[in-house]
Amino acid sequence: PRQTEAPAPLSPVFAMNEDALDKLKLLNYEATFPRPLTRSHFALPASNASLQFQDFIDIVVYLIGRIKRDADFFKIDKYDDPNTSVNKMMLALRSLDYESEFPAAKLKAAHGEAVCSVLDFLTTKALDSDRFVFKMPKHNDPIEPEEMDADDDAMADDDEIEDEVEIKDEDDTMFQDANDENEFFSKENHQIIESNVDPIEWKTELERVGPRLRTNNNAVGKEWRSHINQTIKHSEQISTDLPTTESTLKTINNQLSSAVEKMKTKEKYLQTSFSHLTNEYQSVKAELSEIEEKHSSSNESVGNLTNELSTIAEQLAEVKGTMDSRGSSMTDTSPLVNIKAALQDIKVEINNFELRIGVVGQSLLSQQTSSTTNDIQVEAGDDDMDEEFE
Repeated sequence: PRQTEAPAPLSPVFAMNEDALDKLKLLNYEATFPRPLTRSHFALPASNASLQFQDFIDIVVYLIGRIKRDADFFKIDKYDDPNTSVNKMMLALRSLDYESEFPAAKLKAAHGEAVCSVLDFLTTKALDSDRFVFKMPKHNDPIEPEEMDADDDAMADDDEIEDEVEIKDEDDTMFQDANDENEFFSKENHQIIESNVDPIEWKTELERVGPRLRTNNNAVGKEWRSHINQTIKHSEQISTDLPTTESTLKTINNQLSSAVEKMKTKEKYLQTSFSHLTNEYQSVKAELSEIEEKHSSSNESVGNLTNELSTIAEQLAEVKGTMDSRGSSMTDTSPLVNIKAALQDIKVEINNFELRIGVVGQSLLSQQTSSTTNDIQVEAGDDDMDEEFE
């Protein structure tokens, strides 16, 4: 028989992922989650990192709600970024007495040892909250296969060869019968569908695949027998090591109990020795709380006074601005200068008008004088003409 090689030991990450998945199946998580999880779902990075992170968040929310018996104890808002979600998760895990030895940023990847450790812890807590107890497995009595000698093996091989020959003969007869039937039906019904498979190719394929379809029951029986023998060996080893281990554990228990008693007595001694310091500390703490209250009230009053001072300062600035504008308008002589300049311009214009009036009057007087002289001359000429006619 062929010797089967022992499988290589799984990585701790894969082992924790498989343990967590088995515990989730015990918790009947499939009734809540539509997508089934694989045995390496959180051990390896997925092609869709956001979907893997969402699956991790949903599983953690489900397990914490199952542990606390309250679905609202731990919730993640859909608008939270991954950093906020991971920080909320770490706070919820610390409330469940989870001691983390890794930074919270490792949970953002949604895969790896940290994620599998968190899932293993939460699934164990959920089973404990449901009071689930693992029972001892029940094994059926193994059926030991009969050992065969070399002659028996040879006979078995001969029997197998004979069986194969008989199977081939039966196949030949079957194909011959099928051909006869086909000929019969073809004579009766001319439209029947006939097979196009070559019988020789069919028998060749059967000879090639037939040995692979046979199972080796002897190897399976020996495998279970080796497991049982290994279990019996481990049981004997445990029974031999248990007395020494038990005595050692009892010794350690006695030592720890004595150490705890010593610590309790020392604690009582310290409490009695430093009771006055404790009372003094309590009084100082009370005084400090009173001073802090006074300080907070004083800070509030100072804030109110500061606000009042700022309003008064703003009002004062407005009044100063008004007074400065009025003072500058009172001391400003520019309007008087403008008035004087306007008066000077008016005087100059008056003189110009008077001069023009004088020129116009002179021109009018000269015209009147010339017109008067012309009239006198005309009258004198008329008199002379009259005298001549006379």
